[in-house]
Amino acid sequence: MSASLTDKQKFQQIVRASFGEAAKACVRNGHEMTLGRPSLNLIVASELIKLGSAFAIRLGANEDGVAHLARSCYNEAQALVRADPVG
Repeated sequence: MSASLTDKQKFQQIVRASFGEAAKACVRNGHEMTLGRPSLNLIVASELIKLGSAFAIRLGANEDGVAHLARSCYNEAQALVRADPVG
């Protein structure tokens, strides 16, 4: 049974919000550790990418699949940043 496109989009929003809240907590902790903003951004982003890749690998993705997923996510992220430059 396949979920509708609307259900998939709603789920994507839930996942983004959940990760966003977790990332905000990590950034707050990083500020307390006096890490600079660029370092914080790179650390949080790289850990999220690694976690996503590990999850895909556990679900059976191979190297090409993970690379394709990463490129697709990068392109979607660019669109999100362009749509919400403040975010």
